[in-house]
Amino acid sequence: MSVYMTRYVCEEPPCLHVVVDYSGKKLAVFLETGDGDIVYVPLEKLLRACERAKELLASRFREAKGREIDELAYEKLDALPLEED
Repeated sequence: MSVYMTRYVCEEPPCLHVVVDYSGKKLAVFLETGDGDIVYVPLEKLLRACERAKELLASRFREAKGREIDELAYEKLDALPLEED
């Protein structure tokens, strides 16, 4: 298998990586967390999320910032922010 890509360095996690095998014409998307964990993200789910975000932006929504992100995660996903070291 030939994968032609330089090693990505995630300087400000989280990062999304598109990994490509040019000779096999294959790709995969991975999320790198702040802990360095690598999680596969199915492309269909990523594209669906991007399309939904574009629709909402066109309807005058804006991206949450700062504490709003934690509030949305808690209210909608029942998720608490991780404590940073």
